Amino acid sequence: MAKEKWLINLSEMDEFQRKILDLSIEDSFLIRGCAGSGKTILALRRAHDIKIRSIADKKPVSFTLLVYTKALRSFIKSGVLELDLNLNQVVHYHVWDESAVDYIVVDEVQDFDREKIDAVKNATLKSMMLYGDSQQQVYSGKMTTQEIVDYLGIPVRELEKNYRLPRTLASFASHVGNDPTLEAKCVKPGISKPRMIKFSTWQEELDFIMKEIRTRNFTDTAILLPFNTNNRAPHRNGYRNVEAVNDYFRSKGFEHEVKMRDDDDVDHVELDFDSENPKVMTCHSAKGLQFETVFLPFCDYPQHDGWFIDYFQKPLYVGLTRSYRNLYLTHTNEISPFFTGIPKSKFDN
Repeated sequence: MAKEKWLINLSEMDEFQRKILDLSIEDSFLIRGCAGSGKTILALRRAHDIKIRSIADKKPVSFTLLVYTKALRSFIKSGVLELDLNLNQVVHYHVWDESAVDYIVVDEVQDFDREKIDAVKNATLKSMMLYGDSQQQVYSGKMTTQEIVDYLGIPVRELEKNYRLPRTLASFASHVGNDPTLEAKCVKPGISKPRMIKFSTWQEELDFIMKEIRTRNFTDTAILLPFNTNNRAPHRNGYRNVEAVNDYFRSKGFEHEVKMRDDDDVDHVELDFDSENPKVMTCHSAKGLQFETVFLPFCDYPQHDGWFIDYFQKPLYVGLTRSYRNLYLTHTNEISPFFTGIPKSKFDN
């Protein structure tokens, strides 16, 4: 099945999204919306409007579109080119030089710390447009979207609908994210529930994923893990990381692409979002992305203590809300405490 087009046309936007588009580029706002509400699309459209205004006024303007992850920058490349924007003006958070520009657009602002928020404020000559969702805040110690609004003294606008996530998946994910409003925001009814499957070994989990992708000819797929490498985990996590899964897939001759940060803090990014190869990365790296099918292996992670709840609950919620059609969760031992208490009617085995 063809990938679902993520950069929708202007005619397909709802009343909430159109109201955001109609906001003056001279004024600063924070736009708040749940996963799949179109924040990244609107960020790109904002950058496009700035460019069009510059052409119409015959006055050169400078702007920067800041994104939080390298994977998201790769993912939106096709949209940047479709809107005839300069890819050099789409900058990854960690390499931004904080140069002053007329306009700054920020996606995933909920994961910017106060120092970076100050940098955005100081680098903005005319206006800033910030997009975020505190439910998807994957790092502790950051400012919530409301705290950012209060700190900067800018108005907030809301996006009310989720166009990515089917209600059948949202009904499940809402329990993990403690977000009782999520399902009601979703437009799609959905075809299938999440599947939760138990295996005897972790190798069987990965063998199943490979077979399912091949048999069902999935061409828009992500396999999302808790950690990059064993050594980068706060507690040792054995095989539950991108590096181990990457090694296993390679040993089986299974074609895939990977995004991983190694133990020397070096990023290895092999993602081509125009290809049909499965993408292997952490849930953290999947922020802002969407896939037809998402696999979350190793959902039996044993820790029940505080560090794991704080560290991984929000990233797991991000992973659960990446799919626009199919969601698989696999495990070998007792299921993770994140999923206990979810009614059995919410998923299939």
